[in-house]
Amino acid sequence: MKKKVLVYLYPQFREVEIMTTLSIIGKKYEVLPFSLLPGTVTSECGLMMQPTIKMKNISPMDYEMLIIPGGKQAFTQGNPRLLHLLQVFDREGIKIATIGNGAAILGRAGILNGRSYTVSLREEEFAKTANWLNGTYVSKQIVEDKNLLTAKSHAYIDFGLTIGDRLQCFDGLEEYNFFKGTSSF
Repeated sequence: MKKKVLVYLYPQFREVEIMTTLSIIGKKYEVLPFSLLPGTVTSECGLMMQPTIKMKNISPMDYEMLIIPGGKQAFTQGNPRLLHLLQVFDREGIKIATIGNGAAILGRAGILNGRSYTVSLREEEFAKTANWLNGTYVSKQIVEDKNLLTAKSHAYIDFGLTIGDRLQCFDGLEEYNFFKGTSSF
């Protein structure tokens, strides 16, 4: 039986930020998308994805990681049940990875307090999230702090490679280099 990774989907999530990651981890992990809303979830480019697990059926200890993509609607993701679930993942030390402005969701959950993170926000968006993003912002492509991994939007390849490395998804350097774009084949 494959180990599991959970992916949070919400309206207008930015699918490009997680597609490389899903390609890398899908070979070794069962990827289970979930959403707060019933039915399909439409991404920023119009890709329709069907969640396969209901939030009420999620037991954090069953998962190796929770992945949260960025997207325009990340700022609106403040449902108390979702924020509580994120807090449980964090409290249990389960890896949480966000990219783009997905870190704003972690901020709303209070998970960034006292931690380093990175995020892709414009100046006016930073002003909107000042009450949530209480950690230490670091201007790097990827920032890891304990069980949290955050990445800038444009670092989606490195995001996938880092997650693949942390979850031991690569069978060798050639496979890693394939996703990095430096493969000989």
